[in-house]
Amino acid sequence: MSPHGAPGVMPPAVRATLAALFSAALARLEPLHLVRRVLHRRAGAVVLTDPRRGGRPAVLMADAQPGRGRAVAVAPGVVVVGAGKGAAGLAAAVEATLGASVAGGVVIVPAGCERPLARIALAVGGHPVPDRRSAAATARLLVAIAGAPGAPVLVLLTGGASSLLVAPAEGLTLADKRRTNALLLASGACIGEMNVVRKHLSAVKGGRLAEHLAGHRAATLVVSDVPGDDVSVIASGPTVGDPTTYADACRILAAHDLEGRVPARVLGHLERGMAGTVAETPKPGTPTLERMPTIVLASNATARAGTVAAARHRGFRLIVNVRRPLTGATADAASAFAARIRRCQATLRGSLPALLVAGGETTVQVGTRAGRGGRNQEFALEVARVLAGRAGWALLSAGTDGIDGPTDAAGAFADGTTLARAARAGRSIADALARHDAFPLLDALGDLYRTGPTGTNVADLKLALVWKERGWRLPRGV
Repeated sequence: MSPHGAPGVMPPAVRATLAALFSAALARLEPLHLVRRVLHRRAGAVVLTDPRRGGRPAVLMADAQPGRGRAVAVAPGVVVVGAGKGAAGLAAAVEATLGASVAGGVVIVPAGCERPLARIALAVGGHPVPDRRSAAATARLLVAIAGAPGAPVLVLLTGGASSLLVAPAEGLTLADKRRTNALLLASGACIGEMNVVRKHLSAVKGGRLAEHLAGHRAATLVVSDVPGDDVSVIASGPTVGDPTTYADACRILAAHDLEGRVPARVLGHLERGMAGTVAETPKPGTPTLERMPTIVLASNATARAGTVAAARHRGFRLIVNVRRPLTGATADAASAFAARIRRCQATLRGSLPALLVAGGETTVQVGTRAGRGGRNQEFALEVARVLAGRAGWALLSAGTDGIDGPTDAAGAFADGTTLARAARAGRSIADALARHDAFPLLDALGDLYRTGPTGTNVADLKLALVWKERGWRLPRGV
């Protein structure tokens, strides 16, 4: 395929190649493939194995004789509960794998992430800010657990669950949590910081859902959207021990100048927690939590591996898989990525492009007067600003959930012509970045990347092709 198109625009073959490599990452995250790697039916038993532990059984749920290895005696029928952008896909995969062994349950998803389920009830909640639907759906989920005493419970968690699995701590209201969540989202706090505060305002996060699972044999399957795949951070860790404290939550509010802006009840609750008059979240090592294994089904590394495999199959020879997650301020991460593109181009040999693959989740401090856009759109524009006029590179930055900020785009394309094309259209990249209003500019240029909700979430991917200015070509397999 010839990569060369009209001068002054991104070559269509390059755009198509980047999109295809992103699709390959999503294919690696297909829920049925992920679930069937760890969940099995064997002679009337439901067996979970953890590939990260060498494939040894992590938990066995069956109505068979207990006492061998990790086998346990439980009532027939598994209750499935969960939340997140990809929870419906995982629930459908569990139904397909276990069939009649699924006794029911409830999973909560944002609008647009629904899919038909046969045995598990589907509920819709608010995202990225929790709403009454989130609270009502969480109440249904807790009733489903309480209504099946002694039944095994399988918990499914993916990115987005923190705003969907919502039960305010005693003395707080949903409005208190909504206000605090919105302030955190606009503050530039990273996902880990936001989850520390969320855990300490919740009756289900930070290990507290596990308290509702007392008397049940339970396990958790997660798809990670956080750097390092820390299960205490994913979905705010509802079934694992929480190493953070009320004091940590207060320090985070102070660091982002939010102490005087969050509701008074929130600050009072955190201060009572620091004083010891409100119980701390369950901590790592708590015996009941230790008996509830958690298996990470997939992460950003899984998506990057899908892209790398597809690129090799297509004939790419130089592939740089950046294993360190991109975090921190979006502008800083984009500048560092632009520098990596320059270095790669300076050392490139041969006629084939190199492929850079990176992932992670950066942050944007939007304030209260932001326009439309998301961190991936801003990342693309920032790289385009830094490398404006430089030939020999093209970038796709997109969220694996198909949603970038409050827009219908997953992310955006950019290259060395982006700034010039914006200027010809009467638009300014600098102005769009200053106002956090990337969406209208990229939409006008035709550079938005739209997938629709993907039913999964392992944070963001950054895919860049880098080539010499002259005599280059795409691999023949493209």
